Amino acid sequence: MGKLIAFSRHSLWVISAAVLVAVLLFAHPAQACFGPKLYVGVGSETLDEVFCELVCLYIREKTGVETIRVDLKGKSPLAALKDEEVDLVPVATASAGFDVLMGAGDLIYLLSGPRPLHDLQFSTVAPALRKLGTLLTAEQLVGLRDRVEQGEPPAAEARRFLMSQGWIYVCALFV
Repeated sequence: MGKLIAFSRHSLWVISAAVLVAVLLFAHPAQACFGPKLYVGVGSETLDEVFCELVCLYIREKTGVETIRVDLKGKSPLAALKDEEVDLVPVATASAGFDVLMGAGDLIYLLSGPRPLHDLQFSTVAPALRKLGTLLTAEQLVGLRDRVEQGEPPAAEARRFLMSQGWIYVCALFV
């Protein structure tokens, strides 16, 4: 039969401590795990800003996908989308060659590049935006634009609006 190696409690403690020290000394630094990000182009018009804030907040709250606002700095939204500098972009007129994910009446449309439609990591984004497109009206968006033009911050106004409609919720934790 095989021999049993007898360890005392002290030996087990020493071995455990040695393993712990080895793990702590030789562990590689953990890298942060950041999720996928979509890049949303924003023009200089107030309507573009408000629409972008609504879209970005809705995407984050409904899908967990982070968005990065990209200032188009005068560049054509269609050119930015074609050059794949952005994934989503608001435009005044739907354009051939790009998929329209949503719109607010005939006021503004959200065009998509290939990533939100074809990358598995963004599979919940298009359905969420299509849902928002069935809810949001041009009149509501015009009201938001008017409040922002009167001095309200676009992000705060978008959050207030989405919450007042019950389209997103705030979970508050009190400690």
